[in-house]
Amino acid sequence: MLSYFLPPRIEFGDGTIQNLGEHVKAFDGKKPLLVSDAGVINAGLLAKAIDALEAVGLAHATYSDIEPNPTDISITHGVEAYKAEVCDVVIAVGGGSVMDAAKALRLLTTHEPPLEPYYADVGGIERIQDDMPPLICVPTTAGTGSEVSQGAIITDTSLQTTDRWRKRAIVTPFNMADVALLDPGITLGMPPALTAATGMDAITHGIEAYVATKYHPIAEGVALQALKMLSTNIRQVYHHGVDVVARGEMLLGSCMAAFSFQKGLGAVHSLAHQLSTDAPIPHGVANAILLPPVMEFNFSHASEKYAEVARALGINTTGMDSDEAGHAAIDKIREFNVELNMPAGLGAAGLDRKKIPKLAADAMLDHCHKFNPRECTEADMNALFEASF
Repeated sequence: MLSYFLPPRIEFGDGTIQNLGEHVKAFDGKKPLLVSDAGVINAGLLAKAIDALEAVGLAHATYSDIEPNPTDISITHGVEAYKAEVCDVVIAVGGGSVMDAAKALRLLTTHEPPLEPYYADVGGIERIQDDMPPLICVPTTAGTGSEVSQGAIITDTSLQTTDRWRKRAIVTPFNMADVALLDPGITLGMPPALTAATGMDAITHGIEAYVATKYHPIAEGVALQALKMLSTNIRQVYHHGVDVVARGEMLLGSCMAAFSFQKGLGAVHSLAHQLSTDAPIPHGVANAILLPPVMEFNFSHASEKYAEVARALGINTTGMDSDEAGHAAIDKIREFNVELNMPAGLGAAGLDRKKIPKLAADAMLDHCHKFNPRECTEADMNALFEASF
């Protein structure tokens, strides 16, 4: 028996954030906690959310001490703010880090702290109940799709498995937002580098989900359509960021790609999760660099699916066999990386090569590679880091 969880209520369109207050009221909310970060505040985006709440006479509290890779420490402080302000709804306004933090914060408003018992690698899904306050997500980037994903990636400071800390996942269907407001107008101010990194993050989600080993034909169809939308528009938003139509296609494509990874992800993410704390390399950049070597590694186990990926990426595969088409997909990712000015390798992005053996060991602790089409060993992880260096 299979259990599928479809996304929450999604509203899409320029100006959608103006409906935020009405959604809070629909949950009988009286005082939401806005979860955000300094970058979102400085860009003037949180002010749009506040205006929408004040327009319908709602009070609010704000917690904005969220790091680029949110830690269990900041989550604990956010829960304290939620309870001290007597809030009843959680609103995330930000990128993937903010939305993941909001999910974990929301969990601990009704579940006994700390986060440790709720991580996926210790069977946390069995301990999480559906008794949490409503969550509304307003993504400000088009990449992570955290607004519809079941996961929250948190930097665990209690297990010092590397020179620093290790990322761990909280995975449950109850992590999905109750409402996701996809407003492309909010993403217009994203600088080109962030646009590229988040866009390649979304493309990685679509590709890894499509070839993951779980049986989920719905997710596979969504992944391919997401890849069509993302590959058609990523160059446009990188070079012409004020194109609100293309921004909207990227935002929807990102959301769809994230839904598709209910099917699973793969080795790219197990490797990339180690880099954001130890290099540090932004997650989307790490994904972009790692994706071609991992696709090459997986090729013997996924060539026919990579041929389908090639067609979704807009490649004319007429006259190609599946191997040729699959390799064309890998070449297309490399072309994107060059045009989007991604670093030439992990070394150029800031990784200290001496850290690779320990990072490879930590990558084996990450749950994502369990669904990779080709089984991974620690030696494989080491070799993939080296191939990406």
